[in-house]
Amino acid sequence: MTIGASIREDLRTIVLERGYERAEQPFRLSSGRMSHDYVDLRRALSRGPDLELAARAVIAVADEEAARFDAAGGMTMGADPLAHAVALLTGCDWFSVRKAAKEHGAGRRIEGAELAAGRQVLLLEDTASSGRSSLEALDAVEATGAVVVLALALLDRADAAAAAFAARGIPFRAVLSYRDLGIEPL
Repeated sequence: MTIGASIREDLRTIVLERGYERAEQPFRLSSGRMSHDYVDLRRALSRGPDLELAARAVIAVADEEAARFDAAGGMTMGADPLAHAVALLTGCDWFSVRKAAKEHGAGRRIEGAELAAGRQVLLLEDTASSGRSSLEALDAVEATGAVVVLALALLDRADAAAAAFAARGIPFRAVLSYRDLGIEPL
């Protein structure tokens, strides 16, 4: 399966109509950067069919990269809906990486699938700018012995994440970029 122009265009339309906001006063983004353009992919993809379309696009990109994976996930909260949808469509496991290990119970940092040596992982993010949160999730995943076969963002707001992952020897792809939305890069 390859991601077709119509899937990408449908996804772009959904994001612009349901998850994009342009404001006079700039927004402070999680990366700390400021932007007049705010993209909320959780809001854009809150309807089941829209989330399914995004998951199908992610799966198509993974197929294009010949990335075979046992589990899909990334840093909570950005990766969670997408990881669950990919798991439903492919039958793979899903996981979430916490910002810090729990201080109670089993004290896990990674919830959901048990990751260990030999497991192949699709590392997901909704929106990437610097790639910082995905790289933090990568560190947690690699600490389990699992191997990240592809890092993938639904939207790349800058060109920094690809370079950061390349420096770690991991391919990075995005379904959409700031260019597709017609907004300034971060």
